[in-house]
Amino acid sequence: MAVVRDGTAAAVRRHDVAADRVSLLRGTGVVALGYAVGASLQSAWIYSTLVPEWAQVDLWRRLVANGVAVAGLVVALGVLRAHRARGVLSVGARVVAAATFMGAIRVAVQVGLGVHPVDDVTTLVAEFVLGSLIALISAGIGLWALLSRRRMRVAARAMERQAMSVELAVQALEDEEIRVRRKVAEGLHGTVQQRLLLVDARLAVAQEQVAATDPHVAQEIAWARAELAESREQDVRQMSRLLYPDRLEMGLVPAVRALLGRLPATIATRLVVGDDLRAVDDPSQVRLTISERLLAVRVIEEAVSNALKNGPPDLIEVHLDLDADVLRIVVANDGDPYLPPPQRDPASGTSRLDQRLRLGGGALRVLPLHPTGARVEATLPLGVLPDDE
Repeated sequence: MAVVRDGTAAAVRRHDVAADRVSLLRGTGVVALGYAVGASLQSAWIYSTLVPEWAQVDLWRRLVANGVAVAGLVVALGVLRAHRARGVLSVGARVVAAATFMGAIRVAVQVGLGVHPVDDVTTLVAEFVLGSLIALISAGIGLWALLSRRRMRVAARAMERQAMSVELAVQALEDEEIRVRRKVAEGLHGTVQQRLLLVDARLAVAQEQVAATDPHVAQEIAWARAELAESREQDVRQMSRLLYPDRLEMGLVPAVRALLGRLPATIATRLVVGDDLRAVDDPSQVRLTISERLLAVRVIEEAVSNALKNGPPDLIEVHLDLDADVLRIVVANDGDPYLPPPQRDPASGTSRLDQRLRLGGGALRVLPLHPTGARVEATLPLGVLPDDE
C-alpha cells in the first residue's frame, strides 16, 4: 500500500509541476504576444508618420521579429524552469535572464530582417530595453497566473481533505454504532435471556416447594414468573430488534419484511420494491452497506410507529427503489387525519432521522394525505459500486 500511495503522490506532484509550467508559459506567452503585436503596429504607424525614411520597413518584419522574441522568452522560461523556482531571488534571477534573452534575440532578429541598421546603436539599445521590459511585465503576469493557480489548487485540496475527513468521521461513527448495536442486541438476545431463564427455573423450583405449604406465596411466585416470561418475550426481544433489526445481514428487503411481519394482523401491509434496488440489495456483494440498511430500516420503523401512535391504520404501504444511486423510501398509511405540529420538535425521532439523512446528502419529510393518513418520504444517497461486466 505504501508503494501505491507513494506512486500516486509522485504522479500528483508531476501533474502539479506540469500544470504550473503550462500556466506560466501560457500566461507569459499570451501577454507578451499581445504586447508584441501592439508594439509592431504602433512602431509601423509612428515610423511611417514621423520618420518617413523608415517607412519602407514592412510590418511583417516587425511582427516576425517580435514573434520570434516572444517564442524565445517562452523557451527561456521553460529551459530555466522558472515554474519550479520557490524563492524570490531564484524566481527573479530566472525571469531577468529570460527577459534579457528576449531583448537580445529581438534586436538580433530586427537587425537580421533589416528593421534597424546594425550601426544605429541608440535605436538598438532602446529596442533591447523595450523588449526586456515587455518580457519582465509579461513574465510577472505569468507568475501571477501561476501563483493564483497554486492558491486555488491548495484551497481546493484543503476542501477535499476536509470533506474526506468529515466523510471518514461519519463512516467511523456509523461503523461504531453498528458494532455497539449488534453487541448490545446479541447480549440482550443471549446473555440477558439466558439469565432470565435461569431465574425462572429457580422460581419454578421454589414454587413447587411452597405450593403445598403456602399457596399464597406460590401464587405470587407464579405471577412473578409470568411477568418475567412476558418481559423476556416482549421487552427484551423488542429492544434487541430495535437495536439491530432482524434479518438485516440478509439485506434491506428481508429486514423490512420482518418489521412489517410483526405488525398486528388487523393491519394490512404492502411492500413494493423496485428492480434496481433488488439488484443491489444482495448480501453477498458489498453494494448496500449495513449502515445504509440500518438507517433505511430506522426510517421505516419511525414512520410505522408514528402511524400506530396517531391512530391504527387499516393499511401501511412501503415503497423502496433506487433513482440514480439514491435510495427512495415512501411509507404511507390511511390512519387518523394528519395534524402537523406548529413546530417540529428537534428531539423527536423524525427530526433526528432527518438530521442524520442530511449528513449524507439526503432528506426526510412528512406530508398529509387526504382525507386521512400521512406519507413519509425519505432519500438517502448510496455509494453503489458499478456492475462488473
